[in-house]
Amino acid sequence: MSLIKLNSKALIIYFFLPFFSLANDSVLTNSDILFKQATDFVKSKNYEEAILIFEKLAKNSEHDAQYNLAVILKAGKGKTKKYTDSLYWAYLSKLGNISEADDLVSELIDLIPEKTVETIREEVKIYLENSIESGSETSIMQLGKFFLDIVEEKEYPSAYKWFTVGAALGLESAVEMRDEVEEELTPEEIIEEQDNADKFFNNFVSKRSQNSKGENNS
Repeated sequence: MSLIKLNSKALIIYFFLPFFSLANDSVLTNSDILFKQATDFVKSKNYEEAILIFEKLAKNSEHDAQYNLAVILKAGKGKTKKYTDSLYWAYLSKLGNISEADDLVSELIDLIPEKTVETIREEVKIYLENSIESGSETSIMQLGKFFLDIVEEKEYPSAYKWFTVGAALGLESAVEMRDEVEEELTPEEIIEEQDNADKFFNNFVSKRSQNSKGENNS
C-alpha cells in the first residue's frame, strides 16, 4: 500500500492549484484548503504538519482525511507507528464510503489482537453515538452500517433501527437499506426496533427543533 492514496478531492484541488489566483475564493471551502495544505506537506515529507491538519479534519468527520490519517499512522511517518489509532480512523473512513479503507482495515485487523480490535470497535461506536447526540444526521446512517460492516457478527436489529430513523429523516439510501435489512429480521424484532426507532426519532426531531428555536432567539 502506498503511503498516501489521494482521492479525487485531493487530486482536484492539487491539479487546479495554478488557477487559484483566477478562481473565486468562495468556490473552495476551508476544509478544501486545509486538505490541500496537508497533501502538500505529505509531498514535501513534512508529515508532522500533515498529521496536525488531517487530525483536525478527521475529527470533523472529513472521511478522506480520516483515511489519509490512518495511512500515515500505519506507516509511522511524523508520529510513532500505532496500528490501533490507524484502525480507529480506518473504520470511520470505511463507514464514510472511502473504498480504499476496506483493504486497510483488513490489513490492520491482522496486526492487532482481537480483544484490542473489539475495544476499537466500541470506541468507534461511542464516537458515532456522541456525534448523533450532537445532532449529526450523517452519523445515523454510519451507525447503521457499523452494525453490518464493522462488528464481528452482523447485528441486523440494531442496524434496522438506525436505517429506519434515517429513512424517516429522508437520508440518502436509508429506505433501501432499511428494507433490505428487514428481510433478515423476525416479526418480533421488526416491531421492537420500529418502536425503538420511533422513540429515538421523536426525541431527535424535538431536540433539533428546540435547538433551532434557541438559535433564532439568540
